[in-house]
Amino acid sequence: MPVDDADFDSGSEAAEPAAPRAPQPVLRSVGPGGFIRQNPGEQAPPSTPAPPRRLVPAKPSEAIAGKTTLLDLNDKICKWPLGHPGEPDFHFCGEKVNPGFPYCVEHCGHAYQAQLPRRDRRPAPTMPFGGTPRPR
Repeated sequence: MPVDDADFDSGSEAAEPAAPRAPQPVLRSVGPGGFIRQNPGEQAPPSTPAPPRRLVPAKPSEAIAGKTTLLDLNDKICKWPLGHPGEPDFHFCGEKVNPGFPYCVEHCGHAYQAQLPRRDRRPAPTMPFGGTPRPR
């Protein structure tokens, strides 16, 4: 296919000055540790530290006021949980422990129950589908 000279511009547009461009962002290399290296003139002066704030302990909410929390537990108080851990009123028993156990006398009765002799236990539930295991 022949090329016509009319397809090409005469070049008169190339002689015109280019339109001003918006300044492009300056790309900087990232140094060790992921920090951006700055030129000495671009370094900001060190900022002054914020004045220290006085820490005031938060008042316990009414839901847990006077109840034993996880931070209150030690070897001398009952660690029986009361409520659900996700609820705001969750706490521990907090009574005096039964010596040698982590719980008070009442909660030791719940936690440590003696097993019945084998002859007095209920039989195990029957297996589904006839009660016998499948042959291999």
